[in-house]
Amino acid sequence: MFMRLGIKSVSMDDIAREMGVSKKTIYVEVSNKEELIKLVMEDDYQEDMCTLARNREEAVDAMDEFLRNSRYFIRQMRAMSPATLRDLKKYYPVIWKELFQNHHLEFNQSLTANLERGLEEGIYRDDLDPLVIARFYSSMMMSVIDTKIFPAQERPISYIVSQLSRYHFHGIANQVGRELLDKYLNQEALE
Repeated sequence: MFMRLGIKSVSMDDIAREMGVSKKTIYVEVSNKEELIKLVMEDDYQEDMCTLARNREEAVDAMDEFLRNSRYFIRQMRAMSPATLRDLKKYYPVIWKELFQNHHLEFNQSLTANLERGLEEGIYRDDLDPLVIARFYSSMMMSVIDTKIFPAQERPISYIVSQLSRYHFHGIANQVGRELLDKYLNQEALE
């Protein structure tokens, strides 16, 4: 509900009703809404990390892995209300900061590993510095959710993530990688 409707607009009564339990039952597990939000965000973070690890294991190559990750995040962003991130930043800044830092660190590590893998496989440009490019991309991803840069009413976040992913693919892939990218995108579109 938090992801779909935003955090501020969802009350503990709404959550109890959705779960089919009393509010008192919820308060046996958590002491307040903020604690529940923290638990939900931690669970969402763990799901993201598991998905990245699974994509790394199941992918045929680095390009396939990156496409899988991009599709996952595009779907996540498409399902999330713009109000969710705004509410989290505005009303729960401590949770936002912790979530942001954890995601940023893990995302950088995952990106760096993917870039190193692509270099080893000979599908990414051999003049890339994986650490620098990972930080560039990660920083650009964080700007996607900055409503000062991309106001929510202009374009959906999922669209912006899709555009950023395409931009990134074309910047890191060598000719072999571009041919592979075209093959994969012909099999399944990015969106």
